[in-house]
Amino acid sequence: MNKVLITGASKGIGKATAIYLIENGYEVHGTFNTGKTDADELGEKHGITFHQIDLADRDKTLEFAKKMANEGFNFLVNNAGIFELDGWDKLDYSNWDKTLAVNLNAPLVLSREISLKMSKGDAIVNIASTDGMIGAFDGISYSVSKAGLINLTKSMGIQLGPKGIRTNAIAPGWINTAMVEDAPAETSQEMTPLGRNGEPEEIAKVVEFLLSDKASYVNGETIVVDGGLVNVDYVLKKESGM
Repeated sequence: MNKVLITGASKGIGKATAIYLIENGYEVHGTFNTGKTDADELGEKHGITFHQIDLADRDKTLEFAKKMANEGFNFLVNNAGIFELDGWDKLDYSNWDKTLAVNLNAPLVLSREISLKMSKGDAIVNIASTDGMIGAFDGISYSVSKAGLINLTKSMGIQLGPKGIRTNAIAPGWINTAMVEDAPAETSQEMTPLGRNGEPEEIAKVVEFLLSDKASYVNGETIVVDGGLVNVDYVLKKESGM
């Protein structure tokens, strides 16, 4: 049975991915930090094995990664992420450090340690964001961390590819998760060519594709799943009258 570790698996995209993969025959382990109630319920209902870890803590993350490396995982999904509002004039350096620790440093540590025990045909998927492809207004640390994760994915593809281990990323756009609850839904839907936000399950299906043999020659790539959002120039759209 294919064995996968998903970080941040107690909610949002991680939760949807964990459920989808377990329904498709994977043995699923997940991490959580503060969502113990959600993790317990998911574990009991779906058979997901959960591990509590604060990915902002480098020492604990490294210890956890080395432990997980000996558990025989075929796949790793670096999904856990945090978002803090931090515009340029009010940039909080502690938020910057924590965001990069969770969103970028932890995927590096987990990927490096676990990949040491992976074999040909195994795979890693990093959950990035379209925010990593554009400049930021009030989420600078988040955007920078996701841009770094996209580049890390390229580097991992180069480093691990010769061993037959593939690494790819997914860059979601506006997805209906708790992370975007405070965002104006009407605006995000209006700006997306498909006219709606995405669902976590739609990202989960792309994760499964990238882990599977169906993506056996896809390596070091970032798949954008955003309903066409990043393709739009809104000045040109306004000029066109659309």
